[in-house]
Amino acid sequence: MSSYVDSVLAPGEQIVHRCAVSHWKFALSYLIGALCFVGAAVVVYMNWQRAALIALVLVVIGIVVIMIALIRRGTTELVLTDRRIIAKRGFIARATVEMTLSKVESLHVNQGLVGRMLDYGDVTVVGTGSSLEPLRGISGPLELRRKLGEIATTAPTRSG
Repeated sequence: MSSYVDSVLAPGEQIVHRCAVSHWKFALSYLIGALCFVGAAVVVYMNWQRAALIALVLVVIGIVVIMIALIRRGTTELVLTDRRIIAKRGFIARATVEMTLSKVESLHVNQGLVGRMLDYGDVTVVGTGSSLEPLRGISGPLELRRKLGEIATTAPTRSG
């Protein structure tokens, strides 16, 4: 299955940089899932009454929590092409925003201390008259900013 961005590229349009949501954004979900697995193991070890049922419920909850996080991560795209920025979120209910590079005024990156150490942050693209809703927990946000700067300096100036 191809990505949304690959299906909407114009002829000759090239992808310059592709971002993903950092796994760190979903660390709490992964932790909850892992704790459910540990809880299931403890229940089986303690040999409580109905241990198998309780362990099964905990394992299913752990799997569901982790799968939701992985699906949310996998269905969020932020792509910089040589012509525009494309953001897409969602699987069943999809929200997409596209902004041509000529309309981009700036790219805001917000990183806390932990985000700086683990190389993730929130990215907001500001354009003339509007801005994209911040994409939270993007991996390598400074690389995206650097690539956007490279395109801006190498793009031919258009006189109108």
